[in-house]
Amino acid sequence: EEYIGKTLHQLYAKEQADEFLNYIQQVVKTQQVLTVEYTECQWIAGREVWFSARIAPIRHEQVIWLARDITLQKQAEAASILEERNHMAREIHDTLAQAFTGIIIHARSAFDEVTADPEKAQTLLTQILDLARSGLAEARRSVEALRRPYLLENGNLQDALRRLAAQLDSSIATQVVYEVIGTPYSLSYDLENNLFRIGQEALTNAIKHAKADEIRIELIYEPTQCSLRIKDDGQGFEVENQAMRNGFGLIGMAERAERIRAELTIQSNLGQGTKIVVSIDRE
Repeated sequence: EEYIGKTLHQLYAKEQADEFLNYIQQVVKTQQVLTVEYTECQWIAGREVWFSARIAPIRHEQVIWLARDITLQKQAEAASILEERNHMAREIHDTLAQAFTGIIIHARSAFDEVTADPEKAQTLLTQILDLARSGLAEARRSVEALRRPYLLENGNLQDALRRLAAQLDSSIATQVVYEVIGTPYSLSYDLENNLFRIGQEALTNAIKHAKADEIRIELIYEPTQCSLRIKDDGQGFEVENQAMRNGFGLIGMAERAERIRAELTIQSNLGQGTKIVVSIDRE
């Protein structure tokens, strides 16, 4: 009732009222429905309120404005972005911490041996260089992962995975095979993004730890669910070993799967390779 009989400039600050008037004028001029998102410059119960509105033309240069509260959706998106950044920050930190710890240990040993055993010192210095290169490569890979959503922005999940597989296949010794099974259909961006990230993590683990000759990526579309399967013929590991679960990033994948209510299964045995499958019900 507080809105009835009042102009936009009576209800809102001038800048926002002018913005709303521009929306209305655009709809009247084009006679096309306009969808916009905005936050009203007010606070309700101590929280900022976001709205998504559809503005549609009706007769006599009038419009109908239908708005719905999307505050919870915006908060969820912000929380997801923050969680993503924190996850990648931890990964980069762990990678660099491990590399620098190794460098320090080897540097101390080399310092002790530089006079007594120059040949051994030379070997240790070579190992230091290898650790530095490895740490730098892993840090770059983690930073690149932060930028990888462009693979989804330029297409859908199956195309993004195809491009990722092609990039990996051309840059590593392990053969990377990609296959789409079934007829593809669209999923929400959030689902596709998390499926892509889980697949990316699984591939990173396979490249770093599996020592495989072949890695297979299978994106499976069934009538009621979509599944992503990553398989390798590498050395495998003990799934129940908590240290390995942490080191192989399995906890992060499980958290992502839980976030989108997907089912994650991990099968691996020493010497028998690893298979990771994440399945999500069709929307």
